[in-house]
Amino acid sequence: MNQAELTEIIYETTDRVAQITLNRPDKLNSLTAKMHEEFRLALDCIDQDPRIQILIIKGAGKGFCAGQDLSDPDLKLNHLGETLEINYNPLIYRLTTMKQIVIASVHGVAAGAGCNLALAADLTIASKSASFIQAFIKIGLMPDAGGTWFLPKRIGLQKAMGLALTGEKITGEQADQMGLIWKSFDEEILISETAQLANQLAKMPGLALTEIKKAMQSSFNRTLVEQLAVECEAQDRLGKTNDFHEGVSAFLEKRPARFNNS
Repeated sequence: MNQAELTEIIYETTDRVAQITLNRPDKLNSLTAKMHEEFRLALDCIDQDPRIQILIIKGAGKGFCAGQDLSDPDLKLNHLGETLEINYNPLIYRLTTMKQIVIASVHGVAAGAGCNLALAADLTIASKSASFIQAFIKIGLMPDAGGTWFLPKRIGLQKAMGLALTGEKITGEQADQMGLIWKSFDEEILISETAQLANQLAKMPGLALTEIKKAMQSSFNRTLVEQLAVECEAQDRLGKTNDFHEGVSAFLEKRPARFNNS
């Protein structure tokens, strides 16, 4: 994929880390059908690049993402379910099931579907001054893009219901305190903290990261007995990897491990 072909996102890679930047800063990176199309192309590139272990999603300009662009000519206002089926549902499912670890780095506003795009990441970090808003109720809609799934599982039914029913804005610091996101930082260090987290994870054994992600994401659909069986099977696979043996050797030799994802 040629970067010149992209107009609404920026796609970059460095070593084991890929970055998708939503790039409509004049519209607070609100989502369009074209942006979804470009997002899919970038994810296809990640799928085809065995080096990529981490994906960062961020927004250009003053905010992360203000949600769906209601003025997008490709949006069928009387057929919103079709828009979800074509664009949002495949995107959210893909992010939560891809083998790479997804980090959302949020500054400024994350509203509506933009908020839930951020919550679809495996790790969501934000500036303390960022804004998370389930804005759907303010235009007569309900949370979509996975909002009704992510919210109650992260913060419980009462908090989730409150955010969805009132559309109340919370800061990144509040989101951190209630467990909605992983961590919040002062805005001036968010970029460096994002890079540090991505680089830290990129040095981890990728096969283990993927197994952790798969097991965590699927745990809500299983009983404890079923989940114990999942752990047993996954651990048996990981125990046969070169990374496991390297990790054990490094531990015993008191040196940093050199994982190669095999």
